[in-house]
Amino acid sequence: MGATNCPETPRQRMISMMYLVLTALLALNVSVEIINAFVTVNESMETTNVNFGKKIDGTYAGFLKAYNGNPDKVKPYYDKAQLAKKYSKDMVDYINSLKYQLIAETEELTIDEAKNLNIKLLKRKDNYDTPTNFFFKGSEDGSSGKSKELKDKIVDYRKKMLDLVDPQYRKILDKNLGLKTDEDYRDKDNKSQNWEQHNFYHTIIVAAVTILNKTTSEVLNTEFDIVNQLYSAISAYDYTFDRIGAKVIPASNYVLLGDQYQAEIFVAAYDTKSSITADINGATIQGDSGMVVYKAAASSEGLKKYTGQINVKTPFGIKQYSFENEYIVAKPSATVSADKMNVFYVGVDNPVTVSVPGIANEKVKPSISGGSLASKGGGKYIVNVTKGVPGAKAIITINADFDGRMKPMGKSEFRIKTVPNPVPSIGGVEDGAFIDKSRIVSAGGIMAQLKDFDFELVMFVTSFTMQTTKAGDLSPMMMSRGNKFTPEMIAEIQKAKKGQKFWFENITAKAPDGNRKLPSINLKIK
Repeated sequence: MGATNCPETPRQRMISMMYLVLTALLALNVSVEIINAFVTVNESMETTNVNFGKKIDGTYAGFLKAYNGNPDKVKPYYDKAQLAKKYSKDMVDYINSLKYQLIAETEELTIDEAKNLNIKLLKRKDNYDTPTNFFFKGSEDGSSGKSKELKDKIVDYRKKMLDLVDPQYRKILDKNLGLKTDEDYRDKDNKSQNWEQHNFYHTIIVAAVTILNKTTSEVLNTEFDIVNQLYSAISAYDYTFDRIGAKVIPASNYVLLGDQYQAEIFVAAYDTKSSITADINGATIQGDSGMVVYKAAASSEGLKKYTGQINVKTPFGIKQYSFENEYIVAKPSATVSADKMNVFYVGVDNPVTVSVPGIANEKVKPSISGGSLASKGGGKYIVNVTKGVPGAKAIITINADFDGRMKPMGKSEFRIKTVPNPVPSIGGVEDGAFIDKSRIVSAGGIMAQLKDFDFELVMFVTSFTMQTTKAGDLSPMMMSRGNKFTPEMIAEIQKAKKGQKFWFENITAKAPDGNRKLPSINLKIK
């Protein structure tokens, strides 16, 4: 029999979707809401892992029943399944040990205290220094920390699990299994990263714990797929117990208000020529080719659940297999995240990322008022805004293409600001300081620096004047038509005596929106 796959449940897919959105938001700004959202996702992940562990235990129980019924035939596969169980337990135990060590070091607790501490009670939820040190130990690529150790164990575990199955099925399993560590990872600036940096560099502890629990979920999924492949290698005709089960595959886990939820419900490993029906929420639906298609109008928001049973006609009569599933109906929503800050600046390229959960980037169509929007691909855009009145805003409107129909997904407002004034200095010295005259001369002129500004923008001084005291009187005003001292200025500075004052005034710098007049610099010679 061929390789089998276990599709993620809607709950698992929704958690994965939330995890990806939260990770993107984390790169922008760690707010209380984001931290609390990570706590919620982590709790859901832990619940899913517990439930999935129980599901795997059911598979092993079926394997044991098959082994007891025909040990000679089943033993080779059963023994490999036991190895898969051991490898997975060792891997999960290791991940848990990392999690407890990380919590203990961050919260200054014992390991036993860390094991019993819910992450919602962490006092340092937004701490990323300790997790970064824990996973990197001073190395830039994680080679000295726990992240490299974890990656090596994941690679080794994945190989050992694939080696358990027949070589003819390894290729498709390798493609479908998670726990991949060699993909093309990029940071928010599209710079290349390795797996360690992508997951754990400057990651706050609540996110790191969530990532570790997500890794545990992938280990359990790998265990389930490998064990089921081993089980499927045994002829299904020899067994009539719970090897057959109801499967639900939704067309989408993300349903917009007014759209339609659709799911395929079928019996795994059963003849497609069989006649089946399904009783769902009190209604009977006729199947076709071994499959029942369930449709429900998304007429209201919220969590929707449905239960039922598939009725399968067999040579021994009608057999029934129960199932249940859930999905969420939500209003249209979109995410617009500024890559630098929550404002747009006049005269510079403002990078933003625009995305809609569950929708491909090429189907998202944003537009802007109060400026222009240029696509850079992959959901990345450059915004340029024009100078407006104080309090002006730029509004980004997002639409998305759903099967040829454009639907509004929401709007986001951004404040429009001018670039702040740079601070003038001479040799790194600002206004009101004592300075060596040699330092003034070696500086060569006046520099203008933007402080605490995230954009790479340089403003050049275009003119300034200089005066000093001579014999108790002010010297004539000297003018420079750039940022450099004139020969006349340098000669005057070189003749200066201790305690002599110099005034650099009328400083003008070129900004994106025009010339700016900067504050004066008053210096006294040491």
